[in-house]
Amino acid sequence: MALLPYVDENKVSEKTREILDNTPRKLNVARMIANASDAVFQNFSRLGNSLMTRGKLDKKLREIAILRNARVCSSLYEYTQHVPIAKAVGLSDDQIAGIDNWENAQCFNQVERLVLRLTDEVARNVKGTHETLEALKQHLGAGEIVELIMAIGFWGMVARVLETTEVELEDFAGKVNLLDRSGR
Repeated sequence: MALLPYVDENKVSEKTREILDNTPRKLNVARMIANASDAVFQNFSRLGNSLMTRGKLDKKLREIAILRNARVCSSLYEYTQHVPIAKAVGLSDDQIAGIDNWENAQCFNQVERLVLRLTDEVARNVKGTHETLEALKQHLGAGEIVELIMAIGFWGMVARVLETTEVELEDFAGKVNLLDRSGR
């Protein structure tokens, strides 16, 4: 059982209810974060949606960073929910399995390894190293790198909410791609 109650959907604003209802499945993470003020929840949702669907960063690189961040932060919920998304954007089973021990995994290319390294650095130390950033600049533009850092920070924040409040996995967790509007 979560350590804080999930929001009472009958007591939220129309806009917050619209956001909660605008996903193919009811997500406990959204129901927990909706306890925040309408402005905070709505803008949190807007930023997450923008990073997921409107960014410059390659979706595969984004999901590699999210999965690694989930592991660094020990967030089973975040990891479980993102595995189907990662598969849908092209990560292989070997890559998903290799996230935990990426330094020794042979399934990641040079750019993916740099994304994993930056994720470890930022998730653990807040700041990535100059060496990693310089290496990434050889492959990604400034906008992509900024979005990568923002994604690491955003899903790090989500992991902290999930783990501190002990949000529970839903029955469908890990079985559906949450970006698939059909809910499959």
